[in-house]
Amino acid sequence: MLLSDADGLFAALAALKLPRGEYVVCGSAALYVRGLRARMGDLDVLARGEAWERALALGAPESTVSGYGLRVVHPTASIEIMDRWTQGWSTDRLIDDADVIDGVPFMRLGDVLRWKIAAARPKDHADIAAIRHLNRIWTGEAAPLSPSFSAVQGLRQPVAEEETPAEGADVRSLPGVRLSD
Repeated sequence: MLLSDADGLFAALAALKLPRGEYVVCGSAALYVRGLRARMGDLDVLARGEAWERALALGAPESTVSGYGLRVVHPTASIEIMDRWTQGWSTDRLIDDADVIDGVPFMRLGDVLRWKIAAARPKDHADIAAIRHLNRIWTGEAAPLSPSFSAVQGLRQPVAEEETPAEGADVRSLPGVRLSD
């Protein structure tokens, strides 16, 4: 594994030896690994089958913060392993459709965007803007911001300020967003 982070979270994840095709890394780590975040606080891992069984060996499962599903908290690293994402999300689809980066499966950016918009948390506004900006770069609608601007902002990649849509808004109709299933 080539991925690294200051807190050693990717190394701790690799040490779990979760089987390929049985888990996906979700949340902020999916942005961090793509350079859209300067740091991440923890790893949120969605697991099924053998990967979930290995997670259970780490400790007793408890309810997730959302109350939807169970989670196991790694005893020494900031890693939470869940058996379900949030309500309305298919565990199998998220795992099966993952983007594999340096051998680690990560949630697709379109899914991260949809999830963060649906969660409607103030802390997600910058992440939503970063994904939208990257999409505009990919489609040729925007140029990357200069590296000096990113460094001044403390970011690995540019983040644009944009208004977050209201809860329940149809993400597919948002400007600058093209998602595929």
